[in-house]
Amino acid sequence: MKLVKIDSLAPGDKLAMPVNTSSGKVILNTGCTLTENYIHKLKQLGMRLLYIHDDRFEDIEVTEALDIKVRNTITQGIQYTYEGLQKGKSVDESLIKKIAKDIVDYVRDLKDKSASILSVSTNDEYIVGHSINVALLTAFVGNRMDFTISQLCDLVTGAIIHDFGRENCKEEKPEHVQKGFDLMRKCRELDLHSAIVCYEHHENYDGSGYPRKIKGSSISLFTSIIRVADLYDNILHGYENNNVPLMPHQAYECILALSGSVVDPKIVEIFRDTIVFYPNGCPVLLNNDLEGIVVRQNTGSPQRPVVRTYNNSDITGDIDLLKNLTMFVKDVLVIQS
Repeated sequence: MKLVKIDSLAPGDKLAMPVNTSSGKVILNTGCTLTENYIHKLKQLGMRLLYIHDDRFEDIEVTEALDIKVRNTITQGIQYTYEGLQKGKSVDESLIKKIAKDIVDYVRDLKDKSASILSVSTNDEYIVGHSINVALLTAFVGNRMDFTISQLCDLVTGAIIHDFGRENCKEEKPEHVQKGFDLMRKCRELDLHSAIVCYEHHENYDGSGYPRKIKGSSISLFTSIIRVADLYDNILHGYENNNVPLMPHQAYECILALSGSVVDPKIVEIFRDTIVFYPNGCPVLLNNDLEGIVVRQNTGSPQRPVVRTYNNSDITGDIDLLKNLTMFVKDVLVIQS
């Protein structure tokens, strides 16, 4: 399989992975042969990237950030909780804690693998999809830090609820931080460190954020971690960049540029080694001008995956960039328009 831009699709292409909504509904399944009508509708839904079959790369495995069954269960729980809050209902605290524990267990079972949240789904529920992505990224980062299981669950809980005070749209009003904190600190079963993230997650490392303009170590560790994950997901999917989504390596470069000002540089360093820069199936150009497809990741070295190079229709071999240190990814050939 390989990753392609929606504009590159042609009738007859076959989907290598299903197209889902962010709330888990399947739009088109694996193996579906695309028609002009399907392609047109996918563009209308805002799709930008898809995985399609390619016989040369059929051995490539693209692991979803979450198993589909786990994602559906988590999605339903977050959606139920968030919609209930909008209607003035009380929070099912045990449900939130269970969702956090499910995410933590899932990430811990993956051991030292890296996280990829590059979306090939439509976004019909911003808060739900964003909350899941931030919770996943946070779990991956927290799993590499010196947290107990209980602390890691509290950290991920903070990621799940951090935006519960805002409306279900891309635009944010500053008062959502106070609203979210007021809602979540009433939940006696949730750790206060989790709830405080609702209030602090727009504070900046250099003190330029809001609402209190605190900085550095005055910002809680939970918030410092979640701030990076929150910003990365928004940049990746276009919510911080004039609605222009980026590829993972580009989104990380934006995070790196904000290190020391908006986000904590120590967290950025850990974050760098937990994400996937070039997802499996992604077409790339190497510095020797060979084109290739990323086939595997090197854990802890996201900038140096294994790339299968090709010339026209012929495969020329697999190059492990961790072993060939004079070679590197020069460009990504599926940059979104």
